[in-house]
Amino acid sequence: MSSYYETANVLGRHKVRYYRCPACGFIQTEPPFWLAESYKAPMTSYDLGGISRPTLNSVLTKAVVNWFFDAGGRFLDFGGGYGVFTRWMRDQGYDFFHYDQHCPNLFAGGYEADISGSVRYELVTAFEVFEHIAEPARTVAHLLSISDSILFSTELLPVPAPPIADWWYYAPEHGQHIGFFTRTALEKLAARFGANYYTSDGPTHLISRRHISEKTFQFVLRPKVRALVNRYYRRKSLLDEDFAIAMRLAKKAAEQLTKSSTPTRPVRPQ
Repeated sequence: MSSYYETANVLGRHKVRYYRCPACGFIQTEPPFWLAESYKAPMTSYDLGGISRPTLNSVLTKAVVNWFFDAGGRFLDFGGGYGVFTRWMRDQGYDFFHYDQHCPNLFAGGYEADISGSVRYELVTAFEVFEHIAEPARTVAHLLSISDSILFSTELLPVPAPPIADWWYYAPEHGQHIGFFTRTALEKLAARFGANYYTSDGPTHLISRRHISEKTFQFVLRPKVRALVNRYYRRKSLLDEDFAIAMRLAKKAAEQLTKSSTPTRPVRPQ
């Protein structure tokens, strides 16, 4: 059972209690009643990585996919924001689909993911998502029901855990970060579902039912190594194919609109 850790001002006005698990070190807020207020603007004003982060994540994702997974499979970007990452991965030849309950899909329209369980995915990505999840075990259980692997990023809690005021990642100013993990917490979370946990010893992690070498995982994520891997494994872009589909759909929609509308005659001036 978790014990009281600290109280902080969330969004500058809500007194919120934080709790810590003595067994694994996981820290989480009380049930987050303020989330609707926090997500009025899905992207916070000082999250300046909305473009650069998907670009950087695409490089490491390609390397991990090319080395450990079937690059010709179907992929899900869970919590994918405005769809920049999904669009960028499709442009580079990877069949990605987008899901985000808080953000509109602005850049990968037409490639919304089915997460009902009727579709399987080779890999799920979830970059900067885990710290936003109110019920991590339930979310991981669902994702592992539609894929056997989750590649994700979240900052690990320093040891010892810092006070709320001393670590930027708690971010009570915007209130969207509500759960904070240690390595032990992620190991236990993976084991709960019969999966393995691998880490870069940084913010990048993999929960998978596949057995791989953590040293190899860390090796592939090195900047020079992942650049070499991606240079060797190249795929044909899906951009032209996606554009052709988009044009066909737009043409069909225009034709249906023409058929359903009543022609009007211009009014002749008297």
